[in-house]
Amino acid sequence: MPKNQSTAAQSARRASRSGEKYTEVLRRARAGDAPHAPHVLRFLAERSGNLYYLVGGIAAAWAHSGQRVLLLEEAEDYWRWSMSGVGRSRSRRKKEIEPATPPEPTTSTLWASPDGHGVLVHHTCMWEVRHPSRESDRGLPRTDRSPLAATVADALDAYDVIVLLPRYWSYPDRESATAHVVLGEIDIFPHTDCRTALPGPGPGGSEMGVPLSPEQSAAVLRERCLGFLFGSPHLPIRLDGLIWQSNGELPVDEDYLAGVDRDMNRAGLCPLGWAIAERWPSPHRELPEPGRLKDLSFVQRYQPIAGRLRKALDARPSRRN
Repeated sequence: MPKNQSTAAQSARRASRSGEKYTEVLRRARAGDAPHAPHVLRFLAERSGNLYYLVGGIAAAWAHSGQRVLLLEEAEDYWRWSMSGVGRSRSRRKKEIEPATPPEPTTSTLWASPDGHGVLVHHTCMWEVRHPSRESDRGLPRTDRSPLAATVADALDAYDVIVLLPRYWSYPDRESATAHVVLGEIDIFPHTDCRTALPGPGPGGSEMGVPLSPEQSAAVLRERCLGFLFGSPHLPIRLDGLIWQSNGELPVDEDYLAGVDRDMNRAGLCPLGWAIAERWPSPHRELPEPGRLKDLSFVQRYQPIAGRLRKALDARPSRRN
């Protein structure tokens, strides 16, 4: 991204690539009618393995609506091999293999609109380097995340949304992300209390459970699926929304879910929608295949959530977390 260039000028340059005149876009930007600055989005989840299809579907819906979207994924960690001798005895260090070579960045276009307006690109690279000569107070190599910062800065001028895909999703990113959205993964939806085998007709009796109210169900979901947000000493962070993925069919109707959403709002969360897992068990940490991203029936499943999420991002203050 060019230095010393105003946000208005950056937005004008991006819009001009879609066919608009640079001077007209710049005039609107300076008048206050400017396109939104690019969003750098970090999803938060306790586990990420089954959520890649959901993220890919949202990103594909954005791309099909004419937005330029980058999925920026962290490469597999190689530093444990190159740093394997740190902190070990000298005799063991001699037996270590040669330091591993960092993987080269890879870039692929997952989907592109024929008219050139919407595109979905996947880029994988190392996000950080570690310096064994500069140890922390605990004796571990210090982490330098300048590679991620440089990659994001280079991409800001070319994309409308940058989605960060780290190896671990349970912690926020205050250095690069401008927005954070929680993904709640539900294995069993809590619509009844603990089931108990009761005497009844037939062998073994029957299992019955006391129905839960939507408010009770929302409380269970927060404790069961969102506990990672409150279980570590994270600094305060603004959450821009909450999206649920159920790994099975939901046993309740839309009115019940609306009640759960109201209680989530009351608790300070902003529910943006409910999704059913595309495949279960889903391919672990795999984005949708390019063929799926071209399938309109697949993309349309995620358009309502993608639309609400984009509206929430555009409504947030321009400052970073």
